[in-house]
Amino acid sequence: MTAMKPVLDLIIDANVVFLLAFGLWWLVQAAMARSPLAADYTTQLRLLRVVLLVVLLSPLLSFFAVAASQFLWPKTPITVADLAVAAYLRGEIAIPALEFEALLNTRSRVIDMVLSGEMPLLTALFAVLAAGVIVQAGLTVRSARRVSRVIAGSYLWRRTPTTDIRLSDSVSIPFATRGVFRRHVVLPTSILTNREDLRVVLAHEFQHLRQGDVEWELAFELLRPLLFWNPVYRLWKRAFDRLRELSCDQAVIASHRITPRAYAECLLSFCERRVTGRWPRIMNVAFVRSGSRAARRALETRVRALEHTRALGQARRAVPVLALVLGVGIVLAAASVRQPGDWSQDRLMLSTIVNLERLDAINRGY
Repeated sequence: MTAMKPVLDLIIDANVVFLLAFGLWWLVQAAMARSPLAADYTTQLRLLRVVLLVVLLSPLLSFFAVAASQFLWPKTPITVADLAVAAYLRGEIAIPALEFEALLNTRSRVIDMVLSGEMPLLTALFAVLAAGVIVQAGLTVRSARRVSRVIAGSYLWRRTPTTDIRLSDSVSIPFATRGVFRRHVVLPTSILTNREDLRVVLAHEFQHLRQGDVEWELAFELLRPLLFWNPVYRLWKRAFDRLRELSCDQAVIASHRITPRAYAECLLSFCERRVTGRWPRIMNVAFVRSGSRAARRALETRVRALEHTRALGQARRAVPVLALVLGVGIVLAAASVRQPGDWSQDRLMLSTIVNLERLDAINRGY
């Protein structure tokens, strides 16, 4: 059980960072919504990808941030716990040292009690979450196998150096996915009867491939078993799906080979069709999503966004600054929630005060 404690610490830190990073990104997104970048979905998607990459790398980046802070400013605390200890030693927190130390060690103590079985309710909750991880992992594997069966049962129609274009009678919605070595665009066979729809769909799916959207979709699905219970994960995924589609739509229209009207008609045409067969809904990037109120709202947003396709060169100059600010903020947030070192000077002073309080209590006969 002792070996599980660092794993639980890492999971807790990752979820806290996930929450803090989403809050920072939401504030920046709200500011962008009131700027010339409000309709520049390509730029918003790039910024979101930077944020997500920093979040994924935050355990490593926070370690280097703490190490750099200790090297450059050895007496400056960076974690929340060390900041609290420094404030206590300055007299800004007026509670007994024994109570303060117990408060600081609450998280570690709760984890120990869960692992030892002293808190049956929390232990049961931990077991439920562990079971959920196994179930979600199984669902992800099942969906991947379903996608593989669709590809295996399809007909290879065209081939590029990196991508296979396939036709299938078992799907009614085009989608793009990938295997270990090759990427695939799977089309319903019926699309061959409509040349305009075929042109729009191929342009759309190949744009997804150029943007790397398939790889990002797979990354989200691989993270689902670990973060399925965290509502922030769903908010991240929903935001990414929205910006991914709007960015792709705008990029296709900006190429000037397809008119917004033809593109919108193709979207509406596929949304009117019933999904037939066991269509794989995850582990791929589909042309449209259907069957829910959220999907209908997303379609409406996509159609309305088709008129905003011009590049905003002046406004985009602020994006590197925004990305840097967000990246630094997330790394500092990740560093602040790390477990502090046990032998810092402030910690030793606190430990001395605690021991003195214990000796005083013994001398008084408590």
